[in-house]
This record gives sequence, structure tokens and C-alpha cells, in this order.
Amino acid sequence: MEPKQHVIECIGEYSDLSPIFVGEQDCDRGHSFGPFVRDYYLIHFCSSGCGVLKDKYGAHKISKGELFIIRPGEVTVYTADNKTPWSYHWIAFSGKRADIFLGARSVYKIPEGMGEKLKKLIASEVISSDIYVSFVYELMYCLFSKDTDTESDDKLGKIRRYIRYNYMENLRVSSLARSFGFERSYMYRIFKKRYGVGIKEYITQVRMEYARKFLAEGYPVGECAHMVGYDDEFNFSKSFKRHFGLSPSEMKRAPIEKR
Repeated sequence: MEPKQHVIECIGEYSDLSPIFVGEQDCDRGHSFGPFVRDYYLIHFCSSGCGVLKDKYGAHKISKGELFIIRPGEVTVYTADNKTPWSYHWIAFSGKRADIFLGARSVYKIPEGMGEKLKKLIASEVISSDIYVSFVYELMYCLFSKDTDTESDDKLGKIRRYIRYNYMENLRVSSLARSFGFERSYMYRIFKKRYGVGIKEYITQVRMEYARKFLAEGYPVGECAHMVGYDDEFNFSKSFKRHFGLSPSEMKRAPIEKR
């Protein structure tokens, strides 16, 4: 039996925050989606049952009353539980203001009333983006203005966002530690504990995400190397092949579905 689905495309576009679509789904046991990579943000609100989200930070058990965040460029798989499969509703969006979610955790408790609010909007088949823009801003406020993370955790989110905005620069871990007030080895340990990857490895991940994007857009290998912060094309090619299993030239020739 096909899972019940209901999707509404939003009307309207904004540069700061642009809702794309909303939807809901009652999943069958073991129903899985992915691996998949998106170019927008996608947040699921679990209203019943449970399941598992797998992203680059590990496997996360999601239960009723929790939401999970999928970010652009991340490979994710999420699967309904075999005994109590989840039902969820979601909202997809993009825009400059949406990048606040880059420093967020993968899983949060749903702020009080927000899950029900989105569910009612979907049920009423509202298509105006204005309503959903307001919803996402309210969600941002609920998640981040009252976030109970420690001061260090907040700084880690800022470091992560800084890297994504400045990946083309000559980023050094020691310089980041000084800029954000950390001792280098301590910053490495807590960053890896929170995000599952060291800062140097995260810088490489971000650069490789953009390098693959630029290659797909037709830029030459040498230009891609400089665009993502590499002065040496040979070192860039080595890093790229280590990350993707293909050299930049091989990636350019590969079928679209393998890029």
C-alpha cells in the first residue's frame, strides 16, 4: 500500500526566505526515503510513531514530538520504524536567512504549538508564501532565541556558519580558535563531539560540496580549485578524489546521477 501523501506548492518568492512546498505523509512500516541530496532546507515534524534519520553526523532516533532538519548538500536517509511507523508533516524552504539552520543540531523537540500550526495550514491548503514565511520565522525564534545550548555550543554554530560563508578563504584551525576564543585542541574535541567530524575535515567537506557544484556548472578544474580555496590544482584534485572516489575530470565526465 502506498503511503498517504499530501503536498502543496507555495506561491511567492523572496530572497531572504522563500518557502517551496509543504506536505504530510503517513508512512508504512519500514518505508525509507534516500539516500538523497537537496538544494534546499527541509524540516519534518513527527506527529506520531518513530523512525531513524541518518545524516553525516550519524543515526538519530526520532520520536513523536520531535523534528529533524535536512540541510542543502547533505546526503540523508530516513526510515520509518518497522513496528510503529511515523507520520510527519514538513516544510521546505531556501534563502539567505535560512542559513541560520547551518549551525543547528539535526534533531530538536518541536516547540509547543508549532507542529499543530503547520498541520492546520496544510489541511486548509494555504498556498500563500506569506503565511509560511511567518511560520518559519516563528520557528527560528522558538528554536534559537531560547536555545539551552551552552555558550561554547553557540560558538560552535557560529564557527560552522563562518566556514560555510568563507570556505574560499585560507582557513586555518589555529586562526579560527583564536578568533572565537578557544584553545585549539579543546575546540577540535568539542566540535567533533557535536558534529561528528573535525574542523579541518568539515572545511574540506564544505569545499568539496561547492567544488562538485561548480564542476557541474561547467567551470574548469583549475578555476574550481581557486574558487574553493586551493592555490594548488594538484592538491585540490587529490582531495577531491579522496572525498568522492573520482578525480575532478572524471566527475565532469560522469553521468549526472553519479555526480
